[in-house]
Amino acid sequence: MSMRIGVVGLGRIGQLHARNVVLEAPDAELVLIGRSVDRLDATRKSLTVSLSAESEVEAEPKISMRTLSDAWADGLDGVIISTSTGTHPDLTRYAVEHGVPCLVEKPLSLDLAEIPQLSEQLESHGVPIMVAFHRRYDEGHQRLRQRIRSGSMGPIRLIHAVNHDHRHVDPDYIPHSGGIWRDLLIHDFDTIPWLLDDRPVSVYATGGVLDAEVYSDCDDFDTASAVITFASGSQALVSGGRNVASGQDVATSVYGSDAAFSAGVDDHTPVEPLESGTAPSVTTYEDFMDRFAATFRGEIRHFLAMVRGETDSLTPPSAGIVAARLAMAAEESARTGRPTRIEW
Repeated sequence: MSMRIGVVGLGRIGQLHARNVVLEAPDAELVLIGRSVDRLDATRKSLTVSLSAESEVEAEPKISMRTLSDAWADGLDGVIISTSTGTHPDLTRYAVEHGVPCLVEKPLSLDLAEIPQLSEQLESHGVPIMVAFHRRYDEGHQRLRQRIRSGSMGPIRLIHAVNHDHRHVDPDYIPHSGGIWRDLLIHDFDTIPWLLDDRPVSVYATGGVLDAEVYSDCDDFDTASAVITFASGSQALVSGGRNVASGQDVATSVYGSDAAFSAGVDDHTPVEPLESGTAPSVTTYEDFMDRFAATFRGEIRHFLAMVRGETDSLTPPSAGIVAARLAMAAEESARTGRPTRIEW
C-alpha cells in the first residue's frame, strides 16, 4: 500500500526520520511540513540528493511540501512530529482529531504533570500514537527484556544504566531542553521500569556542573546520577553526563541472582580496559544518532507497520507516565538533597 507520511519539524531528528521513511517505504510520498517555504524547499532538495545516492532507493523519492498554515493533516496516512517539545500537545491533538496516526518525539509535554490527563485525552480518539521512547524499539533492549521476563536471571538485584553524551548540548538548545532529567535521563526513566515491569517507589538524585556554566544559567546540570528503588526491592543506578569525550556511551546492564546481561556494551564502548591482554575499542559512537542508527530505523519500521494496521504502538502516550513521574521526582530530589517517594 502506497502511503503519504508527513514530517513536522525538520531539525536533525526530523530529517533522520524523513530519511528512514523513504528507506523503509520507497514507494511512500514524504510530505515535509513546516512554517518556512524556503527552508522546506532546501530540505527537500538536500534529502532528494542524499537519498538518490542510497543503493536501497532505486527511483527518485517522492517528496512534497506543505506549510502549517494549510490544513496540514489532510490526506496523510501518518505523521511524525519532531518539533520543539512545547508544540507537541497541540500538534498531536490536531493530528488525532483528524484521524492521523502519530509518532511524536518525547516528552509529550514540557509540563510533565500534564501528561496523564493529556494521554487520556489523546488516547480517547482511538488513533494510534507512538511516543518516541526509541529504546523500546531497540533490539538489544528488547532481548534484555525477554531475558528478564523469562525468569532465567533469577531475582533482579541491580540495574546500571549509563547515558553519557559525547558532546555538550548546543547552548541555544539548553534553555528549551527541559534539563538533563527530562531531556537525557528520561529515556532511562522509561526503559528501566519497562524492562523490569516494576514500579519505582523512590529516587535519590544529585547533579552538578563541571565545565560549562551555561547549564547553571538554565538551572540545569551537565553531570547527574540517580538511585531508583523499585517495589520489588531492585535498585537501579542511572548516570548521565554531557561532554564525556571518549565517545557516546549508552548501555543498560542488569544483574540477577543467576545471570547478568547488558544492552549496549559492545566493541564501540568508549571505556578503555587497562588489564594486560585487553584492547580498547577501535571506533566509538560519535553521538546518539550514531549509537542508535539501527534503532531509529527500526522505530520508523514499526511506525509504518502501525500506520498500515499491522501492529500496535509499544509506546502509547500513557506509557510515558512512569518516566514523567520519575523525572519530576528526580528534579525534586536534586533540589532538596533528599530521596523523593513516589506514590501510585
